[in-house]
Amino acid sequence: MNIYLVLLLILVIVVLANLSMFAAVRGSRGMKVNWLNSTKDSLNQPFKKENDQLHELRQQVEKLTQTDSSDQPAP
Repeated sequence: MNIYLVLLLILVIVVLANLSMFAAVRGSRGMKVNWLNSTKDSLNQPFKKENDQLHELRQQVEKLTQTDSSDQPAP
């Protein structure tokens, strides 16, 4: 008798969990929540300052390389 009660409880828990997940997914479609991109942006924020500095450094190096190549006389 106890084993049937445990199996019934497990079955009810699994069914309720599946129904709640289905309802959550169906309900969030209309809200247009873009949680993946917002998570990516929030994780990328600590590196934004460093990325901006590296971008500026790359631009300066390219500018110096162009200036250096134009200063050299043609052979």
